[in-house]
Amino acid sequence: MTSKERVIQTYNFQIPDRIPIDFCADEPVYDALIKRTGVKDQLELMKCFHVDFRWARPKWIGPEMRTSDSRKTDYFWIPREGVDFGYAVEHPLSNVQTIKDVENYNWPKPEYYDYDVYLEEAKKFSNEGYAVYGGHWGWFFGAATDLVGMEKFMMMMFDKPDIAFKVMEKITDFFYECSKIMFEKAKGYIDIFFTGDDYGQQNGPLVSLSMWRNLIKPHVKRLYSLAKQYDLYITQHSCGSITYVLVDLIELGLNAIEPVQVRAYDMNFESLVDRYKGKVVLQGSIDTQKTLPFGTPKDVKEEVLSRIKLFKDKGGFVLGPSQHLLSEIPLENIIMMYDTAYNFGEI
Repeated sequence: MTSKERVIQTYNFQIPDRIPIDFCADEPVYDALIKRTGVKDQLELMKCFHVDFRWARPKWIGPEMRTSDSRKTDYFWIPREGVDFGYAVEHPLSNVQTIKDVENYNWPKPEYYDYDVYLEEAKKFSNEGYAVYGGHWGWFFGAATDLVGMEKFMMMMFDKPDIAFKVMEKITDFFYECSKIMFEKAKGYIDIFFTGDDYGQQNGPLVSLSMWRNLIKPHVKRLYSLAKQYDLYITQHSCGSITYVLVDLIELGLNAIEPVQVRAYDMNFESLVDRYKGKVVLQGSIDTQKTLPFGTPKDVKEEVLSRIKLFKDKGGFVLGPSQHLLSEIPLENIIMMYDTAYNFGEI
């Protein structure tokens, strides 16, 4: 099978020739693995690890993402520090009081991207036989907490839900319009709308289910509905304990949940397989909290084999890490994970 065929079989709960493989890591890990394996770049590394997915991304051509004093920001003008995307160090909407304040913010525009670059990548990856991810990263809840500040936004959801809703709505407007352009422009070349937001933490939900349904779910529905108009599969990234919203996400059209943080509350992998088989694809799950950073290569191999064994007679699983691979993880453990997935993943 091609990678695209393998993934589509899996997403339809049919049995592929082998378990599909995905990859996600911070930039320093990419760099270290490229050096270790001797390949020339990230795409060659993906081939080396037999990864079945590829990302098509537009190029930012909008205003420079810097503050007036030259600090790095993201496209919502949130100052950030740290590796890769980093973490928010200031919250531009921390003093927001009214819906008008929200509307008057300097929101980014869809035309700040060059979508021709995106189309070229999508076409190239599709023609090479990969399953192609497309659409904008729809982290409207996470972006809202970074714009306002986590504690303030959580209180706002309780005290001023109309303003909290408007903040998420304005963010979703941007993601929706960017994704619509991407879906239309690369029609026929992308397969999966990959969107991401974190609704869980290590020990349970981040918000109550009723609050999630009232304030967050409408924006998820809007993004999912757009993807379904273009007959795309939907993969949702969400860290932590997210079983409390899985039924709702499936109802909205979710196909795969990623990265399956197996050490979070109520996220035992075998239990998830029993409860959600045939309902949602489990994508990820190789433990980045204990096995990969602290285990031996033998421990990693055994965990990968245990996952493959559960899906020897069924589709519905994509192998990958349970979070982004970080620099603390020994490279030999990462290499063992991908070697085992490929060499023993035949079904």
